[in-house]
Amino acid sequence: MKVKSKEVRRKLVRLFGFLAALAVFAFNFTPEMAAMRTLPPAFFIESGKAAKTMADAYLSPAFGGSAAVSDSLDETLGRRRVSFRLFGIIELASVPVYEAERGSCFPCGCAVGISIKTEGVMVVGFGDFIGISGKNCCPARDSALRPGDMIITVNGCPVFTAEEMQLALNADPERTVLLIERDGRRFTAGITPRIGQDGCAHIGAWVRDSTVGIGTLSFISEADGGLAALGHAVADADTGIVLPVHSGSISAATILGITRGRSGEPGELRGTFSERSPIIGSAQLNSELGVFGKLTDVSVLSGVGVDTGNVLPVAFPNEVHEGEASILAQISGAGAEKFSCRIIRASKQDRADQKGLVIEVTDPRLLEATGGIVQGMSGSPIIQDGRLAGVVTHVFVNDPLKGYGVYAYWMFELGKSIGD
Repeated sequence: MKVKSKEVRRKLVRLFGFLAALAVFAFNFTPEMAAMRTLPPAFFIESGKAAKTMADAYLSPAFGGSAAVSDSLDETLGRRRVSFRLFGIIELASVPVYEAERGSCFPCGCAVGISIKTEGVMVVGFGDFIGISGKNCCPARDSALRPGDMIITVNGCPVFTAEEMQLALNADPERTVLLIERDGRRFTAGITPRIGQDGCAHIGAWVRDSTVGIGTLSFISEADGGLAALGHAVADADTGIVLPVHSGSISAATILGITRGRSGEPGELRGTFSERSPIIGSAQLNSELGVFGKLTDVSVLSGVGVDTGNVLPVAFPNEVHEGEASILAQISGAGAEKFSCRIIRASKQDRADQKGLVIEVTDPRLLEATGGIVQGMSGSPIIQDGRLAGVVTHVFVNDPLKGYGVYAYWMFELGKSIGD
């Protein structure tokens, strides 16, 4: 009898374990758990708003009141959290809450020319030259210099152009000390120039001190006139290094034509600007999230099609969702126009990233004109539910109908760090 009793208990334990596992497995596919998976990694709310009320909106349709949402403050971390408990007992999730002032801005979408002068000169390569001895020379190749390095000073003299660097080398050709910046770290290195057949001191380094390009102005902050453009960094064409800004400008540009995009061959907006083009503002920061600066001439805005009467709130990342949206882009001389699109992926993020959104162009007019998203449209604002939701950053090379976008909130917050 004892043997049979033990066997029955073992079977009951196995059955209970199987049923418990089955229940957990089944619960994972219920509407309640599906709702939990829609939770963002963090809630962003306006200062003074109740996090609990917003969190309730995520879960109440699925849980029908069986999930309790509590709002608490961690005094040690200085951060609020909302916790979700089934029947008020079992904690299913705990999400941090960040309070922030909601920004407002003027969405743009107009074509602009971006001019950047670098902080120092960038080494893009090495090249031999013929010295006064008649032999090929290249001191830089055998020095500490590497392509992508920024030369900040030559013998203690700041250099911002190739001409300034040449003057500094000529001033003391016997022995030169360079202040070099690489990967955010600065160090000094010695190098001995050689005199070329032109009588000047050379080190055999090709350097770049500026760059220009066409892109799209994303938005202007209503509060402080902060400008944001592109949604991605301006990188050196040879090294891929993000160019540090010493000074720069954002000017009105003219669209001359369009090269339509197709699979495997991204199209582009062909545009132009010059030193005589109206300057909209400064370029002060070149980062992975775009180019940022300050508005310097508000009178130029009407000429480039920016409606200063159209002020939009900036959406928090958890407010952006899959569904209908629109983008502002300039594809002709008529200024920025609104085109329909869909947000087909809105990634859950609690920190900045370039590719938080995936959009698909649906507007027949834009598809006819460009074939989808083309180079030069980077920076086009994405609008959803009456808010500035994001900014176009990249096109899918193999599918020009689609492109990536960055949440506008990340760009707006970074732009607030720019001084006057």
